[in-house]
Amino acid sequence: LGEWPTAKRAASRAASPPRPSRATGGQHGEVCLGEWPMAGADAVKQLKIKTSAVSRLMKDRVASDREIEGQKERIGKVRSDPEKDEHDVAKQEEVLAEMVAGRADELCRLKDFALELDSVVELTKADLGSSEEHANAADVFGQAAAILKREGVELED
Repeated sequence: LGEWPTAKRAASRAASPPRPSRATGGQHGEVCLGEWPMAGADAVKQLKIKTSAVSRLMKDRVASDREIEGQKERIGKVRSDPEKDEHDVAKQEEVLAEMVAGRADELCRLKDFALELDSVVELTKADLGSSEEHANAADVFGQAAAILKREGVELED
């Protein structure tokens, strides 16, 4: 009888040197970028990717706020419409509750991505500190931090 396949994989992993991780950990907020050596072009690319992600999440936040306000107006119209019954109002309020519940996830994702962006900004400060991409990334992080602070979310490393 042969060895179990998992034992072979474990033995091969133990023999190989660990690779630096470029991804986030399994739980929200675990950023594993501290030991990641970045070359010039790769650093600029990662900086642009992280900056774009945080910018997109901030835009999504604004759009969802507009949708929530629109849904509140829609509920007011349904309540004032004599042809609509309580079931229609309840359904519209259910939609509003789902939208509001989604805001918590948006904040969590914005926090995670902002922390990743901050890590990349710090890691690339020596190489790209005076570049336009680095200045833009630092500015976007500042905007995200302001939004999170206004919403009562603490940014910790």
